[in-house]
Amino acid sequence: MTDLGYDLVALDGFGSQLLRIKQGLDSSQSVIDSYDADYGHGTVRDAMHHFEKHWRDGRKHVEHSAETLASMVTEAVKAYTKVDEDLAKQLRDGTKGQQ
Repeated sequence: MTDLGYDLVALDGFGSQLLRIKQGLDSSQSVIDSYDADYGHGTVRDAMHHFEKHWRDGRKHVEHSAETLASMVTEAVKAYTKVDEDLAKQLRDGTKGQQ
């Protein structure tokens, strides 16, 4: 039989990274817009806006996936934490009767 091992800190960090990815993707339009004056020729600006507009559909799928995974990770961390707390309580309660 194998022992179940998990790194809650790493798992929680993974959830945070997923949320940062989602937020970064979500803000990409404003980042592209913020460089409008720096693109130089209007054709470059128009091309960047064209790319961002057509990339939006695929980006929304990635954003949704990242958000869903982050939620799942958060729930997993909560569940693992509760299991650890319950096991620790059972061990404490079990050793009290043996003293």
